[in-house]
Amino acid sequence: MSAAGEPRYLFLGVGGMGMAPLACWMSSAGYSITGHDACLQEEVRQHLEASGVTLRDFVFPEQLGEFTTVVYSSAVRAGHPVLDAARSLGLDCLRRGEMLARMAEGLRLVAVIGSHGKTTTTGMIAYALQRQGIEANYILGGLFADTSLAPSRYSKSPWLVAEIDESDGTIENFSPEHTLVLNLDWDHADYYGKAAQLETAFTDLSLRTRQTVLLPDGMDLKGLDEAKVVRYASSPEQDFNTNNARAAFAALACVSNNLPEDVLEDFPGIARRQELLLDREGLTVIEDYAHHPTEIGALMQNLRERASSRQLLVVFQPHRFSRTRQFKEGFAATLSEADACYLLPVYAAHEPLVEGGELADMVDVFKDSEPVVLESGLAGLKQVNQAAMSRPALLAFIGAGDIEDFAAASVALLREPDSVDGACLGFLEERLSPEAKIKLNEPLANKTTMRIGGPARIYAEPASFADLQQLLKAAQLFALDYFCIGRGSNLLVADEGFDGLVIRFSAPAWRRVETLGAGRIWAAAGGRLKEICGFAAKAGLAGFEFLEGIPGAVGGALRMNAGAMGSWMFDVVERVQFIDANGHYQDWPREKFHFGYRRVEEISRGIALGAVLKSPESEEESSIRSRIDSYSTTRKESQPRGPSAGCIFKNPEGSYAGKLIDEHGLKGMRVGAAEVSAVHGNFIVNQGGATAGDVIELVRRIRAKVKAESGYDLEPEVLLVGRSWPEVLKEGADV
Repeated sequence: MSAAGEPRYLFLGVGGMGMAPLACWMSSAGYSITGHDACLQEEVRQHLEASGVTLRDFVFPEQLGEFTTVVYSSAVRAGHPVLDAARSLGLDCLRRGEMLARMAEGLRLVAVIGSHGKTTTTGMIAYALQRQGIEANYILGGLFADTSLAPSRYSKSPWLVAEIDESDGTIENFSPEHTLVLNLDWDHADYYGKAAQLETAFTDLSLRTRQTVLLPDGMDLKGLDEAKVVRYASSPEQDFNTNNARAAFAALACVSNNLPEDVLEDFPGIARRQELLLDREGLTVIEDYAHHPTEIGALMQNLRERASSRQLLVVFQPHRFSRTRQFKEGFAATLSEADACYLLPVYAAHEPLVEGGELADMVDVFKDSEPVVLESGLAGLKQVNQAAMSRPALLAFIGAGDIEDFAAASVALLREPDSVDGACLGFLEERLSPEAKIKLNEPLANKTTMRIGGPARIYAEPASFADLQQLLKAAQLFALDYFCIGRGSNLLVADEGFDGLVIRFSAPAWRRVETLGAGRIWAAAGGRLKEICGFAAKAGLAGFEFLEGIPGAVGGALRMNAGAMGSWMFDVVERVQFIDANGHYQDWPREKFHFGYRRVEEISRGIALGAVLKSPESEEESSIRSRIDSYSTTRKESQPRGPSAGCIFKNPEGSYAGKLIDEHGLKGMRVGAAEVSAVHGNFIVNQGGATAGDVIELVRRIRAKVKAESGYDLEPEVLLVGRSWPEVLKEGADV
């Protein structure tokens, strides 16, 4: 914890490959670092936590008073509510490169720049220094392939080795001691409209370099003082890693002399750079981060040599619409060297659609052989794997987006070709946190308030938002339907269970409730409504008392706008955090939602994650507790105590379901062990051993009786999981 007055940093997008190493380094250096990322990978999380970074699944504008500086990645979109609020509050808001430049001030920076190979070369330099016991700081822009090696290292040494990203223009903030230039190819057309602009950025950095500029043979940057230029051997005839190693040795000479020639002999490599995913008789699978035609061309040459007489299959995911438009002809030319080329949809990286940069535009420029466009799900996985298994092959997944997930899913399915479920679990094994739970064929009856139902085909309890994101990615890749539960009220699980993935918000992170100030609290999706009611009372916040009588969790209450005692959930909602129907994280004010009876449209099609709740007024805790006790007494007197799902039917317009059931003498009606409550007619109680079939048949009989004698159609309110009410009610009508 930083002392009062010391800077406190919030990293937005802390899981990014540039952000995470910087956050780790700053935390190790003693700075107070808190990080948030909606798509945090498990391996990155482990590095961040090992460095002392505090991680939060959710961050809100109301919490910005805790920080002095916000550092954000290029993946944070314009209009991000926290970033906008930070700016309006006058907080220092820095891009990743700007923050790194500040940290580099006063240090002897060895800057590694280039269009290709920066992370690998920086990793080589860092690895060699560590292996030789030479004290130096380093900050990578990626992860070592060896997960035991940290992506950054803090030292009291004056030396700092860091790769400098040119993509967003922050390169202009650096004035290195030494600069290592690897290569120069036009890229990032969204920022550098012309190749000359990128060359100028490299030249200007070299001009600001205080001592040595290391250039590869054959490269010239205009205006440099030749007295500070040192050349190192580099040849287009050599593979990238040979040239990277030569560059690394040139930079190492600036820090230390007489390094042994074999210092990089066992260099473990960088993750996602020609990473071997599977190697068995007849099939080798690799993944590589290449996303520029020059990189892909060099990679294809290497892959062709490795493939030898085997077929070379390539799956490519273009990265950004602007880059696809800029390089589509180059991509097509290099990828055509494969025996078969498969294309995944363009990874947008939060970039808006650019005319001429869509996948169809790239397909159109292939000349000799047309690529195969893949679905980014199970059908696409099976299509690629079938080709890879047809005869000996080298299968390569190439791209800088999320193709690593598709590649990992492909390998999982290759290992478990006869079991999609087994492949799914294999895919998730290294992606979920150790605290997460995942099982096959898990019974659901004991996870619902009605104590009825069959098993979930796959059952999971995510321990964090990052775990949830991985589960949803797996569901998309392996074509699994999913359903989310909290406490399990307002649910009836079919006897057959649920043929898909059931996600339960029961871990501590999903039951968090915290004060945001100014009469506001935040509650996560798995928080029990009764506990939130008590939390609010203790804080002197009135208006939440009605929640005491709702036997559910926040997520379900938001989904259906649950109510009791004349009040409704959205009476106290200010904002809701949820994943929408397209899989995107949203933070919406209550006014944006559309309400139906016991249904909030947008949340019903997505996943509620939590909500900011606001009290209409403050009050003494004793007064609030008095109302809670009164509501509790009323509830106990008017509702059954046995296992139930809550109200089974919606109230029809002009009447009440419970009243109609009572008037027609249906209290006590029973099918098997399912019985209409004698206390409240709109409850069906499990008297011990009831099945979903019992409840469904009882619902049919109640509906038929009420319809015949009053004309009212009673519609089920309880969600039927694993079947659908129209389906099962039609079955009854057809009998």
